[in-house]
Amino acid sequence: MVLRRLFGGGREPDPPPPADPRRQLEEAVARRVEEHAAARLGMAEVATGRRRLELLIARYRGEIAELDDAAREQLRAGREDEARRLLVRQAGLAEQIEGLTAHRDQIANQLVQMREMTARLRDDLDRMEAEKATVLATLSAAEAQERAAAALASAPGADDDPAALLARTRDQAEALSYRAGADAEVAAASARGRGAATPGAPDSVEQRLGEMRGER
Repeated sequence: MVLRRLFGGGREPDPPPPADPRRQLEEAVARRVEEHAAARLGMAEVATGRRRLELLIARYRGEIAELDDAAREQLRAGREDEARRLLVRQAGLAEQIEGLTAHRDQIANQLVQMREMTARLRDDLDRMEAEKATVLATLSAAEAQERAAAALASAPGADDDPAALLARTRDQAEALSYRAGADAEVAAASARGRGAATPGAPDSVEQRLGEMRGER
């Protein structure tokens, strides 16, 4: 690190940003969802294979019964060689049924284990979903509390303080109200002065003319 600075290695690379816990939770739950889906698919494939073996075993058993009846007929007809050939084939099918049955039972045991594993994955997925919801809610609440604490801790300036702004506005409103009242009083006094100098309305034209003759 020191050699890099001495020999022109440049500035240290910026550390990677911290991982987003929300994204990590989503990815973890998504992986478990994929695992559960894969387990269910595998279980379905195994169940299909077991069903195919059962159908094959049932078919072979039916053929064995048919071969037994056919061998009896051939024997009654005096065709012992043909009866022997049918019985040999019957024995081969019986041997295949034995192997298929053992394989079917093995698959059945595997299917039971896969069901248990899939059920555990489902339970684990439900638990993770519940924990994810709890963690995300807690994280959101903590972030909101942190923002509120930061807002309360920051000292607002004179222009940003809501209380100071309200006080200034109230003072300005009171000053404007005071000036408006004073201007109204001045205007009223001026109107009264003008009213004293202005002659009143005469009761008649003749009265006014008499007043004007007296002024000459």
